Amino acid sequence: MNIIKISKGNVELRRDTGALIRTIGNGDAVHADISSDGSLILITTEKGKVELRKDGGALIRSIGNGDASNARFSGSDILVTTIKGKTELRKESGSLIRTI
Repeated sequence: MNIIKISKGNVELRRDTGALIRTIGNGDAVHADISSDGSLILITTEKGKVELRKDGGALIRSIGNGDASNARFSGSDILVTTIKGKTELRKESGSLIRTI
């Protein structure tokens, strides 16, 4: 299973031994999460944007309104915490399921 680490705004995908596989993103990450199967990565940027990326680094889509402080996987769905303190439950497609 691979792990992720944020270093100076860069998201580093690493093996569980610590060896670097690749760097992902644009260097403006504040939070990152990896799916349970390791195939998808969520990156929350300094500007509040949430990016869904493949483990190879390719951008799949941006999710949300650009007001995120944190995003993480919850099963196959995504939980986005906004700067206003709300939590949005979203599908992988980015569509809003509900606000909690």
